[in-house]
Amino acid sequence: MIRNLILIISATVLLSCGKRVHDGTSPLNDNNAISVRNAHSMAYNAKDSRIYLFGGANEKEVLSELWVLDSINWQKVITDGEPQPRTFSSLIYDNKKDRLILFGGNKVLFGNKPDSQSLLNDTWEFKNNRWKKLNMNNSPSPRAEATMAYDERRETIVLFGGYHIQNEEYVKLGDTWEFRDDEWYPASVDGPSERHGVSMAYDADDGSVVLFGGSTIDKQYGEGTGETWKWDGKKWNKLEIEQPGGIFNASMVYDKDRKELFRFGGWNGKSRINETWFFRENKWSEREVDNGPAPRNHSSLVYDENQKRGVLFGGHDGKNVFGDTWEYADQKWRKISGSEPVERVNNGH
Repeated sequence: MIRNLILIISATVLLSCGKRVHDGTSPLNDNNAISVRNAHSMAYNAKDSRIYLFGGANEKEVLSELWVLDSINWQKVITDGEPQPRTFSSLIYDNKKDRLILFGGNKVLFGNKPDSQSLLNDTWEFKNNRWKKLNMNNSPSPRAEATMAYDERRETIVLFGGYHIQNEEYVKLGDTWEFRDDEWYPASVDGPSERHGVSMAYDADDGSVVLFGGSTIDKQYGEGTGETWKWDGKKWNKLEIEQPGGIFNASMVYDKDRKELFRFGGWNGKSRINETWFFRENKWSEREVDNGPAPRNHSSLVYDENQKRGVLFGGHDGKNVFGDTWEYADQKWRKISGSEPVERVNNGH
């Protein structure tokens, strides 16, 4: 009784002094908390064991903020000379040079009409808490919704697809590029058909980049089955296996501890979903989970090697934009922080 009273008095004193008491399980809510977000990019820095988030859009505007996640809460990173606001950019950790690499994106979320001038093909690095724009001799064309993965065996970043805009129409892309030693190299125009919003991750178990789904010219996601491809550094190989239904804008990562890839959510041509799928030994399987994230796409998922968990943030369901953070560990989803969804403002961004 006396001990409990002392704890209550101590907490009251701390609050009266302007300090916050955090129990280690619930998020701290203040004006500096991260807002709802969709079409953002995330990457895991293996050296400092931290998760970074860049850009995307909240319910009303496109942003250029950089955030870092501690075990529970997001903290804003104050930097100079940051990239301009954008959505659907590609962000990855370059293990060889211990830096984040950011490529491309769109200055708007969708916009009132397709605008080729809104697309970007700039390349940035983030290292030592500073952004630096890299000057390229060659580069992929301006695009958004391309996907990147880091090939650990070859110490190379692999980029595939996306979309650009021509004659005020969206045009899907099917080219493969590689980035190493501060330069982009065209790698292939063969393999998966033109598409954007694919799920892609490096499988350390067999040393290949695995690609699934995406929005193709013939709308291959949706009622039809998806496609699974592997990039071995020289060519793409399509796997003739039993495929799940096609999906667009799902997030996928590699779990090094369980030696399997897993993906979440996306758009199936009719609706957003909240399915969790796994890929191991060239086989797909769905895992039924309780109390997981709500159906969504335009979210982002990374794997936290230090804490052995997948971490998912944000996304939208067509009406509301999410600001929740989830972790997947021990075959269970758990919400670890976040605000309530906010209805998106239809302002053409």
